[in-house]
Amino acid sequence: MASNKPERVFNIVVVGMSGTANVRGDFGVGKSCLCNRFVRPEEDDFCDRHSSTISQADFIGRIINSNHFLYWGEVTRHYDGMDFTFRIMEQTELIDDTSFSVLNRSSTKSYHKRCAETKLSSAEKVAYICPDQLGDELSFTQQILPGGKFQVDGYLLVFDVSNVRGRSVSKQKEFVSELYSKIVKTKKPIVVVAAKYDAMEPMSLDELKQFARDKKLSIVECSAVQSVNVNLPFCLLASMIDRNRSRPREMTYHEAAKKRKDTVDAAEAKYLQLLHITVRNYRAVWSSTKAELEKLDDYKCYVALAGTANARKKFRSHTKRLKEDHQSRKLRQYLSRMPGMLTDIYPDLETINGRYWSACRDALESHSRFNDWFVILGQPWADSEYLDKDEDRIPFQLMREPSISPRVEKYFQDHVQDLQLAKRKERYKSDFRTMLGTLRSIILPGSNFHEMRLHLENLECYQNLEEQERMAVFIAHQNEIFQQARADFLELLLEKAELFIKLDKGAKVLEQVNNIQDELSTDERFTRLGQFPTERYMMVINQFAFMHNLVTSSCYLHKQERCIESQIRDYIGTKLQRCNSLPIKLLLLGTDGLAVELAKEIRELTKGGFQLNESQVEIETEILDVKNLTTDIDQQRNFHFDGCICAFTSLQSFEYIKTTLEKTKIVEEGNDDEPRVLRNIPVSLIFGRDLSIPESDSALRDEAQRLAERIADSTVVDLPEDGVSPGRKFFPSQIQSSVQTLHEMSTFRVAVVMMCGDGYSLEPTLSYLMKEHNCQVKSSCEFCVVMGMTFGGRKQKMELEVVSYHQALLNRKTTHHGYVLCYSPDRNASFQMMKIFLAKTTGIPTMIMALSDDGYSSNTGLITEGQGIAEKSDSVNFMKARSNFLQSSLMSSKNHFFEDVFKRRKATEKTHQDLFFPPCTTPTSDDEEFSDSTPDNELEGSFEFLNTSDTASLGSSASRDDEASITEGSSIGEGNEISRKKHKMHKRRQQIEKKLVDRKEKEKFLQSLEQLMGETTPDNKGSKRPSNDEPHRKWWFKTTRKPKGFLKGVVIEDLVVGPSGIPVFVEQCVALIEEKGLTIEGIYRKPGKAADVENVILRIDKDPDFQIGTLSMNIHAVASSFKKYFGALHGPFIPYKVQNDLIKKYIDLPQSDFLIHLKACIDNLSPKRYTLLKYLLQHLRRIIDNEEFNKMTKDNVSICWWPCLLHPQSKSVKDLTNEAKLASIFTQLLENMDSILGLEVETAEEALEPLGQEGGGADEEGGQTSESRESHGNVTEHDV
Repeated sequence: MASNKPERVFNIVVVGMSGTANVRGDFGVGKSCLCNRFVRPEEDDFCDRHSSTISQADFIGRIINSNHFLYWGEVTRHYDGMDFTFRIMEQTELIDDTSFSVLNRSSTKSYHKRCAETKLSSAEKVAYICPDQLGDELSFTQQILPGGKFQVDGYLLVFDVSNVRGRSVSKQKEFVSELYSKIVKTKKPIVVVAAKYDAMEPMSLDELKQFARDKKLSIVECSAVQSVNVNLPFCLLASMIDRNRSRPREMTYHEAAKKRKDTVDAAEAKYLQLLHITVRNYRAVWSSTKAELEKLDDYKCYVALAGTANARKKFRSHTKRLKEDHQSRKLRQYLSRMPGMLTDIYPDLETINGRYWSACRDALESHSRFNDWFVILGQPWADSEYLDKDEDRIPFQLMREPSISPRVEKYFQDHVQDLQLAKRKERYKSDFRTMLGTLRSIILPGSNFHEMRLHLENLECYQNLEEQERMAVFIAHQNEIFQQARADFLELLLEKAELFIKLDKGAKVLEQVNNIQDELSTDERFTRLGQFPTERYMMVINQFAFMHNLVTSSCYLHKQERCIESQIRDYIGTKLQRCNSLPIKLLLLGTDGLAVELAKEIRELTKGGFQLNESQVEIETEILDVKNLTTDIDQQRNFHFDGCICAFTSLQSFEYIKTTLEKTKIVEEGNDDEPRVLRNIPVSLIFGRDLSIPESDSALRDEAQRLAERIADSTVVDLPEDGVSPGRKFFPSQIQSSVQTLHEMSTFRVAVVMMCGDGYSLEPTLSYLMKEHNCQVKSSCEFCVVMGMTFGGRKQKMELEVVSYHQALLNRKTTHHGYVLCYSPDRNASFQMMKIFLAKTTGIPTMIMALSDDGYSSNTGLITEGQGIAEKSDSVNFMKARSNFLQSSLMSSKNHFFEDVFKRRKATEKTHQDLFFPPCTTPTSDDEEFSDSTPDNELEGSFEFLNTSDTASLGSSASRDDEASITEGSSIGEGNEISRKKHKMHKRRQQIEKKLVDRKEKEKFLQSLEQLMGETTPDNKGSKRPSNDEPHRKWWFKTTRKPKGFLKGVVIEDLVVGPSGIPVFVEQCVALIEEKGLTIEGIYRKPGKAADVENVILRIDKDPDFQIGTLSMNIHAVASSFKKYFGALHGPFIPYKVQNDLIKKYIDLPQSDFLIHLKACIDNLSPKRYTLLKYLLQHLRRIIDNEEFNKMTKDNVSICWWPCLLHPQSKSVKDLTNEAKLASIFTQLLENMDSILGLEVETAEEALEPLGQEGGGADEEGGQTSESRESHGNVTEHDV
């Protein structure tokens, strides 16, 4: 295997003018620098301060070794495709640093003779590196002269072409000539080096060239300092020594310098790029950065060429530039906040008060918002550490810095001008709005702006506003009066709520709704919405549906946060403590350890929490004997117990219970004033198990029943028939039943009912509940608060439920012992709703409250009428109060309403039972006026209604309370639990019988309502309901004929296309619209003539290649026909299953991820769908690009086109909710069509691309014709 090692080593001696300063001048000719650069070429290894003046000690050291020649070591160089190995020796004259004479003069030959010696020897001579090596050899790498001998192969004769003081050109030439004459005799090759060419003196160079010509020598121009052409003289000499080697290509100094510069520049560029990537903080330190850079090749290459010093210099320049950029960026950031600061601190001209910037600037420090916008630094802002903080407050020094202050003042002047202009504009806009308001009888909701110009154009405020500003004010006014008209009409509907309730279910719903509209038509609030008949009609329908499906989400004020239910939910959920319930404190009586054992059983039962009416409660027990209960009654502490459980197992233990109760609870007739400790506390007699006594001992049970009949508020709990409880006297079911019965006996329920949208504030009422320390939210009911109250020395719990009228009507069958019906005396709708509810709860104790925030009302008529209602009924009271009525009126010591409610609770429960659960099985119309979607409502259908202001899904109504609450009158002998189960079964049977009897009538009624709401149509009556994937025409759509002929049942894949892959009709419409309609205002928004559109559809049905250009019609008719063409196709562009998936992803994913999913769905469309959709979107793109003329923005185009392409369904409220999401998805498709379809702005012809191989059959998503939905709600510029 051949070796890469050079064949021979070339021993080169470098000679040139040497000696003392008198001989060579102030500087040497550059021999040492040339040898240094050649042997150690890296910039950091180069030293330009070599000196021949040394000490005697250094002279005799191993480096000099008492010789006047320096060994530079052995080195291999690659030049011009060849490798050369050299040993370099420099002949010099070393000077004593003390005597400044040649060292060892007596034993040394002259310099010329020594140079002519071809055999040099010096044992153990160490290679010279730099002056610092002398005297410190061990700190440097040591390279020994091989064998201590050196056989000279050639000479480099160095001639300094620069100008050196103390040395003339002639003197150097004379020295070199003499030297040449000596070394030429050795017959060794000689190359002349023109050293220090970077500082070349022309006269010196001319003399050298003359000398070389005379001697026929080669000259190499080089510069050791600049590292230019350093290798060439050595390699050239080697080729002269070894003639078998080819002569290297010689380069002039300028060529070599350019090559060197290109190399350094390339390395520098890479190094700067490296700094740009790795050093981003202007506070970076060189030492730590250098340690990281040394691992990278680009840094090593640059350091080798330019040195570490230059690398550090570039690093500092880079960090300086980073600092300047950071300062500039922060300055821009600070200045960008100036407009915001000025707007915040000087929001109007009044705060500026005519002052100049200097005065306003001085006033900033005293402003309360100064610290929000400014920071004061203790040093120049550009050098402070504040620049590195992630804070955007402005250094206040900038306000006074001379170079920046003029820019700040310019911001101030611009701000003042903007304020002045805005003030004038606002005055004109205000005047314009005022004038619009004065024309109330002329400008109605839905009025056209252009038609109103005649009434406005002569006004100064109109003339001083731009067209867009006028339009914006007019649109805002239209929205305001439209919303006010809707609110007024809603009030009218609420006032006439009785019309909706008393509908005849046997008649057609449509006829009855029309009759209602006829009755309302004379009211001004009805006629004000004359421009929006569909909106008005829908509000009537929705009010009808609301009155028969009273769920919270159906309330018109639900989304406006003015619904009572929403306000209560937010307030109670955040302000009140939600807990299980107030603790239940029980007194236990029993002899022979029965009370102790019962207390132990209760503790065991309640270890994991005691469940009562779906709530966790805490039970506290206390055991007292008869002596403690009967001794010194007047001195006894107050007995605040929720109930008393008396335990007995035998006649003996029963006698103890009987005696105790006779002394502490039973009051004989005529002795009502006799004090009794347990007089007002309910009692439960619990029969414990005793193995020595038969469980069927009827005598003991008869005694217990007779005792219970003598005691008010008492019950007997017998042993369960199939109970098994080894080692226990009391069963868990007995304890559960006792606690449940006692809790019911000590609890009554009152509902505070309020009207949504009334003017009084709800917060005072709820604030009082929050501050009441004995008041907590009931876990099982969202709007029910449990309060502890005391009546006649007896502790009671009141469940106070705060609800809206619609929620109360929905749950009116839930047992309430009393009602507080609130209404606003300034609102007739509130009063009418109160009357309706009062009529449904006749006989139940009721307090009518006329509420207002200040306690006064200008409408005394409703107050008088409310008082009249109360006077006609013994169970109804009336009171006028402020909104804090609960604290100031009902809870005051003077008001006994709640006490009366508690005393009458038994009679109220019977009244409630007779009202809502009569014994007859024939249903009454009153029971079915309001439908509630309860779980046991499986025999009757439910319906949903449409909400124009919001299409939120309608939830089911709240479930009723536990039906067991009405079973207090059960038989003692059967036991409370058994009695409750029997009553529940009986009630259930009554409900089912009622539904079966009235089923046909209700089905007919619901079918009529569904037909009106769009659920069924006469065409599909009795037929199978469409599948979920089929589109359904909305009920409010105009009635149009079904597509016939070509369009009937055609899916997109079956369309006949032209050579371009696009249907001919589509190409014709696009061409016509882009030729004549691109700049027409309202293209696609303004409808064409209906007869023309119908004619086009008829023709295209018969002939798919029909030429629409042959008809005479305006461009709007063409656009309407184009939209209707896509709406008439069978199935949407994007199948319904894909639409449902897109809706789900639209809700769950962030926008960037959703766009990726949308692109994947579009890419998966069939080739024909994809091509047609791409062509159509490019056309719509060109429509949008001309929005300056046609006013068709992305949103406008989306509104006009998404129903035509996506065929929205309208089977339920959920579908309507999804329509808003589908519209947003189509808008996203328009906004991001470039990335989704890779579209560019092209002409219609360029957009045509040939179809690939068609694939896929007909779209499985079937459907009917779907048209664009009419626009209702807020008025936009397009409506005006």
